[in-house]
Amino acid sequence: MSTYGTMLIPVPLEQAVPVLREVCAAGYATPAGPGFCLVHPDRFLDENDVFALAGPIGAALGVPVLAAFQYDGDRLELEVWRDGVRAHRYDSWPGRDGEDDGDTPVGADPAAFLDFATGPVDGHRLASALADTPVDAEDRDVDGEPGYVWAQSLHWDVLRALSHPDQVIRLAQWDYHHMRRAPQAIVGELGGSEPVALGAAERLS
Repeated sequence: MSTYGTMLIPVPLEQAVPVLREVCAAGYATPAGPGFCLVHPDRFLDENDVFALAGPIGAALGVPVLAAFQYDGDRLELEVWRDGVRAHRYDSWPGRDGEDDGDTPVGADPAAFLDFATGPVDGHRLASALADTPVDAEDRDVDGEPGYVWAQSLHWDVLRALSHPDQVIRLAQWDYHHMRRAPQAIVGELGGSEPVALGAAERLS
């Protein structure tokens, strides 16, 4: 499954764009419903991945930023940045790269993510997702092991629990390089509009 890195920011796109263009070396920005936008940086550039950019962007805009990195369908990392510093970190599989022996998620605190809700919060779904215990049977591991089959589904449930609509959640799983490879698809996802190009990124049409 494809890797992606995105940031969810509780600021309307048009308000965020001047800061995003100043801070992000290359990437795209998309609207994410009333009062929110998404940033999709080119993570292969130095100091331009979501975890490097979240602090400077949040500090400049004066809002918290939720940075998400999903790796190969296996692992979801979420970081909440406030006032330019990391305030919270979540990792669905801390032992994946042999960094430690843990298979239990760390940072599974639902309260850390409430600033990113766009409506009523489904507390049960949010807590279950962060604990890697899917509410929906189709998301459970087919081998009978506990946890999600795919980390994308875990990410989906976190954002769904925070009342984000399906279109926004789909956008939150588009990487910069996905957009470069399938420009017509992302324009279709945006109802005919282009993502906003940031830094050295070229327009998609």
